[in-house]
Amino acid sequence: MQAGELTIANSTIGHIDASSVIGKIGNLMARVFGCWHGELSRPFSREGRAYRTCLNCGAQRQFNVGKWEMQGGFFYNN
Repeated sequence: MQAGELTIANSTIGHIDASSVIGKIGNLMARVFGCWHGELSRPFSREGRAYRTCLNCGAQRQFNVGKWEMQGGFFYNN
């Protein structure tokens, strides 16, 4: 075990890694409250349109290269 790492042992369920528990709680919170799109990619241009992508959930948002700003709401490109 490395410094700063917390593990919990229970005789009935075995070994539980605290980082996986925190990750599961984070995933649950994202499902309940949605993604805040806090981390976005740099602008990309493809097939005549420019966009930025959320690095957490993959949602995209149009990007105006002339004004250097995002426009419209987030959407998922399937």
